[in-house]
Amino acid sequence: MNINFFQILFQIVNFAILLFLLKKYLYGPILRILEQRARKIRDGLEAAEKSILEQEKLEHEKKKLVIAAQKDAHKILEGARIRAEKVEKGLLEKAHQEAETKIQKAENIAKARVHQMEHELERKFTQTVVATTETLLKDTLTPHDQKAIIHAQIERLKKMKKT
Repeated sequence: MNINFFQILFQIVNFAILLFLLKKYLYGPILRILEQRARKIRDGLEAAEKSILEQEKLEHEKKKLVIAAQKDAHKILEGARIRAEKVEKGLLEKAHQEAETKIQKAENIAKARVHQMEHELERKFTQTVVATTETLLKDTLTPHDQKAIIHAQIERLKKMKKT
């Protein structure tokens, strides 16, 4: 059994060439692809965080609007009560009916405004979530996965709407 140093040296050179070629044409592109994918995922997570913050902001705004509408309704109710007390005794029945009518109208208007504002906030939030989700999913998931996630998000939004 003879050791052929020339053959060993030749195999070492071949192995070094193979390592060089694999690193240049296989390992490098794979690393670039992985870095791009990591960047897309990172961007997607940032967009999701922004969406969540926007949702929280919209919820806070919604609560403020509801409280303001309730205060307005309370002011209207209080004003109607004060005016009703100032009416003379003979017109008390009529004044009371008018005040109740005004109160009901004010409550209906306040409820309509609150409902309209809630609906508008919900619509804007839904559009934002759908647009963000479509943008994120378009680049990173297959069409089948995209449909499944979009369907799950729509169901989640429906549940949020019911509560």
